[in-house]
Amino acid sequence: MLLQHLNDFANSRKLLDNLAFKLKAVRWIISLDNAGNLVGQGPVESEGEKKRGKEFHCPQTRRSKVGGGVAEFMADGITAVFGLDTDPEKPMIAKKRMRRDENNLRKFDDFWAQIEQAHEKTLSPALKALLAFKPKPGRIPSFLRWGISSDSKPKEKPAWWITKADGVEVKLGPDHFSFRVEEQLLLEDETHIRSFWRSKFKKESEDHEADAPHGLCLVSGKRDQPIALTHAPKVKGVPNTQAFGASIVSFDKDAFTSYGFEQSLNASTSTRAATAYCTALNAMLEREDHSIRLGQASCCFWTRSKMDATSTWGALLNQADPKAVADFLKSPWAGQEREALKKEQFHAVTLAGNGGRIVVRHWMQTTLENAMNNLRCWFRGLDLEPVHLPTSKETMPPLALFRLACTTVRDAKDLQAEVTAQLFRAALEGAAPSISLLHPMLNRLRVDMARNGSKAMSNHSRFALAKLILNRNRKKNIMEVTAQQDAKAKDAAYQCGRLLAILAEAQAKAHNYQLEGAGVSERYFGTAMASPASVFPVLLKLNRHHLNKIRKSDNYKGHDRFLDEAIQKVSTKIYPFPRTLDLHAQGRFALGFYQQKAANRVGREAAKQNKENNNT
Repeated sequence: MLLQHLNDFANSRKLLDNLAFKLKAVRWIISLDNAGNLVGQGPVESEGEKKRGKEFHCPQTRRSKVGGGVAEFMADGITAVFGLDTDPEKPMIAKKRMRRDENNLRKFDDFWAQIEQAHEKTLSPALKALLAFKPKPGRIPSFLRWGISSDSKPKEKPAWWITKADGVEVKLGPDHFSFRVEEQLLLEDETHIRSFWRSKFKKESEDHEADAPHGLCLVSGKRDQPIALTHAPKVKGVPNTQAFGASIVSFDKDAFTSYGFEQSLNASTSTRAATAYCTALNAMLEREDHSIRLGQASCCFWTRSKMDATSTWGALLNQADPKAVADFLKSPWAGQEREALKKEQFHAVTLAGNGGRIVVRHWMQTTLENAMNNLRCWFRGLDLEPVHLPTSKETMPPLALFRLACTTVRDAKDLQAEVTAQLFRAALEGAAPSISLLHPMLNRLRVDMARNGSKAMSNHSRFALAKLILNRNRKKNIMEVTAQQDAKAKDAAYQCGRLLAILAEAQAKAHNYQLEGAGVSERYFGTAMASPASVFPVLLKLNRHHLNKIRKSDNYKGHDRFLDEAIQKVSTKIYPFPRTLDLHAQGRFALGFYQQKAANRVGREAAKQNKENNNT
């Protein structure tokens, strides 16, 4: 079903109409004159991404590269263009080195054979100049050298160095080369180069299909179709896969054979359908309006038709800009016909890598209306009054899905694809994330409170996600946590959290907000969250000294009565203090503490505003 919908996506968006060319970064442009002589001291670096170069629509071959010796037309690396090994000093046995050198030579010959064939077909003067430049295989051109940098560092490994047209030398990476003749970039020559390659690519495709067995395509349902023995192209951009891509469907083990059928004949897929679903995934993974990267997983989403109803969803989930989220919640159907969206199908898939294979972590399909309503519920579920207002220095908003997922681990590198898949489902499918996610979140909160005290409250993402998890896993007769503080709630765990925040505020005022060392929240937060009865009697006794100190202070006259009244109101909703709290209750304790802190901030800001208004 997944492959079928991806096939439909590729055909509806006409992604198969121009498969002969694909965007590829080409860093080095070798400039030649009409006689094939090098212009300048070396190649010109294209203006694009640093150390990658500019992306061009480059020819791509249909021939298999598994056996080696196959080069791309007009734009390839140092081995194809010059016949040079990328690492000539790499230690290996003689037999393996010989095979590697033979493969390098075959790739070099294949690259220049395609240039010769194009010249024979087109009689292009530019290609004639290019053939005049053709280097001898393995001979190092004047602008390349193998060795270490001029200001060599200790234990520096040798590498290829390239001298640019302006004489500056830089280290060569896994870069691609192409050519310009008399200011004409050959990759963009529509008259000769690109028209030649279209016919060549068509011939390659026909040869590929002619050699393939025919049968029923299980993806498209069509009969007598050429069956792809292996599915290509590779899907690129999924975390934890090879740079050249990986496969969703593969048949490289004996265990994958049945009834004497080998490779794709076990689950026959036509060459066109295989190309279609791989092309569809590659297209979505390259676009922010169709995919998001979440740690060790990538999530793609699309609609059946060409409607752009989900064009902003990637930004909403990945960036979660507060204004954009607010606008979406107010009017999610803005500029769209609601009746049409009710019938529109929505699809989403979560992918993770495992070396040469891609794992489908989750697959969903529903109506676009349901997905949109679920997304609204997701952001409403995360709505929570913050303790600290966000600053312009924050690079990622607190409600970004990746930032929310990171609250479950100590380091973002430890984030598992299963966690991000759960949150992605919660956002678009309305599912409830596992309550077990609370355990690592609360453990990190205990550690952060002990180390950083009130600074732990700056992690708004942690508390917003905790609120959503608690509410979606809420049992009968358990309180629902609201966006603002619920002072009237009868939940003992929640009120214990509030009480600890009030006691911490009293201690801070008693020391004029200049307390040195750990306070009551830093010292007792973890214990109070797990077993309130063992801590709060001690803290209430200690609080008497704090209230007496506030009473004698000139800065906070009357505040002791206000704090004492607040403590009494909260305490009456708790007594007797619970001996222990389970995981769900510990989460409510943490949110009670957080929301009391947020209420304190709102109260201080309101008092400050009233004072300013009275002065004016």
